[in-house]
Amino acid sequence: MSNVGEKLVGEKKEAAAQQPQQYLTMNAKLYSLERFQADFVDVSVKEVDLLNELEVSKVYHCDGLVLCVAKDKKDDSPKLVLWNPYLCQTRWIEPREEFNKNNRFAIGYDDGGSGSGSDSQRNHKIMSLADTFGPERKHELVCEIYEIRSNSWRVLDVVKDYPKWSIDMDQRGVSVKGNTYFFAHHLADRVFRGLVLKQEEIFLICFDFAKERFGPRLPFPFDSFDGFNGDLVTLSSFVSGGGDEQLAVLFGGYESGFFEIWVTLTVDPNGASWSKFLRMDPGPFCSYGFQLYPSSGGSFLVDEDNKLAVLFELDQTQTTHKAFVFGQDGSFKSSVSLGQALLLENRSYNKLYKAARPPLVSSSPYRPSSVQLNQTNV
Repeated sequence: MSNVGEKLVGEKKEAAAQQPQQYLTMNAKLYSLERFQADFVDVSVKEVDLLNELEVSKVYHCDGLVLCVAKDKKDDSPKLVLWNPYLCQTRWIEPREEFNKNNRFAIGYDDGGSGSGSDSQRNHKIMSLADTFGPERKHELVCEIYEIRSNSWRVLDVVKDYPKWSIDMDQRGVSVKGNTYFFAHHLADRVFRGLVLKQEEIFLICFDFAKERFGPRLPFPFDSFDGFNGDLVTLSSFVSGGGDEQLAVLFGGYESGFFEIWVTLTVDPNGASWSKFLRMDPGPFCSYGFQLYPSSGGSFLVDEDNKLAVLFELDQTQTTHKAFVFGQDGSFKSSVSLGQALLLENRSYNKLYKAARPPLVSSSPYRPSSVQLNQTNV
């Protein structure tokens, strides 16, 4: 992969110094997202010369480090690349044994309880979560930790027994203050008109990178049972007016004809307090030119200072990537084209099909990092 490595290192430092607002994936490529113009009718998106030989499926951001999940066109096994755009440094993360398409990844850090604001003093880590089968074909959830300082993996035995909850494959964890929050669910008993029914209960669960374990279930600020036609629930993060990272959740869907965005006032692995940021009641979203489906819903960001939310989705024809801008007062501001949506090869239950994928934006605005990855060749 030496040619790829040369291109990674070749990313110009002045481009990194521009400090784009976010990074996102479109058409299996990595893009930088610049800030929206003052009138919210235009946005600058620039392709990053990174991993050109691979298909980038997900991108995560934490503390100035960008983790890219990619795959070779001939191989479904995930490949991990950690990137510091400010220092123009990259590191290919080799698996302890092997990655598979069922892996979920997250990036975070442990500050040793000091609360240090210096990224160079934090112990940055990557978490890998994968479904597997142990002795007697018992379903297990195996969690591994990669330490960037030591360049090594280790298995956490605290989650060897399969927990009573699940994190879907299309769910991306969101980093907030060094920890990663996931949307999870499980089957629970619910009494309805005197009958006990099995129904999906949804909740947040946080992986604490300091304690290296999952915390308790955290309730959402809306009905914790998935009783709204299986609507979309997706997470994001943002920097509040006070400078703290906070969590945001978008809830709603095409069939229900509404969506809400809630934001945290306080959040940690053991609890969260919430405030409703906005609610849109447009009826079917086709009036705005997009649809929200649980299996393929896009991503979003919150701009608290400008009282805006931006939803990244496919248009109704599934042929164009777009950014839809909404005001906190419930107004529709604009829709901005980000470019053509290509049909990409997907695999489901060992069957291949082609479909367009919505843009996926990384959580929280990018900021420069001084963390050394100490690898300029691969």
